[in-house]
Amino acid sequence: MYGANHLNRSPSLGHETRALLHRHRLLPKRGLGQSFLVSTAIRDLILRAADVGPQDVVVEIGPGTGVLTESLAERAGWLVAVERDPGLHRILVERLGNRPGVSLVCDDALKFDFARALDNMVLGHQRAKLISNLPYSVATPLILQLIPLRQYFSFLLVMIQREVAQRLLAAPGEEGYSALTLRCRYEADVTAVVRVPRTAFHPRPAVDSTLVRLDLLPEPRVAVQSPDLLFRIVRAAFGQRRKMVRNALLHAGIMADSTLLEQTLADVEIDPKRRGETLSLDEFARLADHLHAMRAAPLQDALSGEGDVANS
Repeated sequence: MYGANHLNRSPSLGHETRALLHRHRLLPKRGLGQSFLVSTAIRDLILRAADVGPQDVVVEIGPGTGVLTESLAERAGWLVAVERDPGLHRILVERLGNRPGVSLVCDDALKFDFARALDNMVLGHQRAKLISNLPYSVATPLILQLIPLRQYFSFLLVMIQREVAQRLLAAPGEEGYSALTLRCRYEADVTAVVRVPRTAFHPRPAVDSTLVRLDLLPEPRVAVQSPDLLFRIVRAAFGQRRKMVRNALLHAGIMADSTLLEQTLADVEIDPKRRGETLSLDEFARLADHLHAMRAAPLQDALSGEGDVANS
């Protein structure tokens, strides 16, 4: 991870941002979590980490006043910038509306159909690169929405609240290890690029941020029979963090018979007294597949019985 020295705001960039907002009679909307990047050092670091070239399709979410967007447009073959705020969208149109290869979209990223927008663009290209300074309030749901889109994105390079970054990067048993950790690990390799001080933004947020890169895997990290069951078990285990995994799964109704559940955990070499936050993704996957096989067995027996009757 890059060091965080000399990453504070740039006086000229800060002045430019404030002047743009003033000229368009806009104020940062706290309700939307708007904090604008005003550090040239961080902007340049993002550009280096993204390594954008003329062959690339780039999607930027939350471009704001276009500080990063303008630099991306100079480098990318095609750029799609999705901004929810109509006032900021007007600034982007003023700065980049006539730029070839730039598509400016005024929409909520949580509702935007990225797959449909990229279906034609990524044909004959590498997968798109997604870059975003995510508002804290939507960071988690948006990441969860985007990471399954491996067909369309090669990586997500996102600026997020430091606490959320710690959750993405945590190891089993560490503070912050959570269902979110496992969902992201299932889909991506996650690395921290740099910790970013709050002084790199206008207005200053209450906490520091971290620039994180999620490289989407060509296939999920673990192969399971039922991903839905896997993450139902994960949510159950983390929904009762202070409970032993046995009790958490019983409480969530994953299994109703405590003796059978203990035997099931033993079968996959998981101590029933461990807490869910100590289990690795591989351990959750083994448990999910074992439970899936147990649930499928009675149906298979019934189907076999029907065949015996039919053949008798």
